[in-house]
Amino acid sequence: MSRTSTMTILLLLLCAFAAHGIPTLEIQGRCQCIQPTWKFIHPKFMKSMKYIPRGLHCERLEIIFKLKSGKKICVNPRAKWLKVIFKAGFGRKTKKLIE
Repeated sequence: MSRTSTMTILLLLLCAFAAHGIPTLEIQGRCQCIQPTWKFIHPKFMKSMKYIPRGLHCERLEIIFKLKSGKKICVNPRAKWLKVIFKAGFGRKTKKLIE
């Protein structure tokens, strides 16, 4: 093997190791919710809620509910049932639900 090919391979391996060690964020410049749902989720199944405002990572508001089963569901912020639940205060569980 020639010296040039050996150096090229070593340089590529070094780049691969360096790129592998670069830390990444949970939000990598994109929205977390690809297709938010409009479907009703009963508050008794909700464990917590994550409110993500618009920003550089995503151009729209995102609301993500974590259910007691562990599943995460993105909800469209314009859903009418969501507004009703917010006004009702989740039956006094609002502080407990919002992360």
